[in-house]
Amino acid sequence: MLKEKLTLVINSCDKFSDLWENHIDILNKSWPDREAETLLVTDKDTTASFEGVEIFSAGEKKEYPQRMAAALPRIKTEYILITLDDYFPIKKIENWRLERLIEIMDAEKLDYIRLFADPNSRKPFKKYKKLYEIPLDVNYAVNLYQGIWRRDFVEKTLKEAQTIWKYEVSLTPTARELGARCVLSKGGEFEILDVIRKGKLLHKASRWLKRNGRELPEREVISRKEEIRIKVFAAGKKILPKKLAIAVKNRLRKKGFVFFSDAV
Repeated sequence: MLKEKLTLVINSCDKFSDLWENHIDILNKSWPDREAETLLVTDKDTTASFEGVEIFSAGEKKEYPQRMAAALPRIKTEYILITLDDYFPIKKIENWRLERLIEIMDAEKLDYIRLFADPNSRKPFKKYKKLYEIPLDVNYAVNLYQGIWRRDFVEKTLKEAQTIWKYEVSLTPTARELGARCVLSKGGEFEILDVIRKGKLLHKASRWLKRNGRELPEREVISRKEEIRIKVFAAGKKILPKKLAIAVKNRLRKKGFVFFSDAV
């Protein structure tokens, strides 16, 4: 059964606790027959409680990697489906689809399946439908979008005290060093709505919440200008040739921009 193989971890912190009620209610509706044990990992102690979810408080002032390291001894399954508090699971989640991925991870000794096609890949992984090899020669090939991780792979990535941003940048180099076997799925097993950016509601998320009679009153909607800037920057990273991307980054560095990927 899935509960014997997989634990769902929602990583959060006190600053994002206003998202919990909506996130968990949506999760319970999208995955009503959820078999996997579910942990919401946060920093500060809290009196909050939710149906079907255990809240694990790792300790005040702990960053994402330290919170995850504190929670790992609590997790007994071989695999962990890791997601974030501001990724609302708005589409139906079916146990059998996740069980299929776990069976493939067992059979192929995979360390990681990303459930989100960014960065994309078009190289099929063996004979498996909707699974693709992840090239580890680009930044963020292994990232913190929703994915299934082998527990001991997670443990090996938590090498030192880091911020969440530096930790995410370190994941792909660490995967290369370890020779980790990583693929991505385009099967839609765990689809999410990206809700927050820079602490503010994205416009698509704001519209979805209103349509579904939900609200996040503590969050203002991000400005159109800022959201467009974020989208243009993200698109540029995908479509610019590598040499041109390097030239653009070098010019931005001269203007004072700092890239977390430079620290790896």
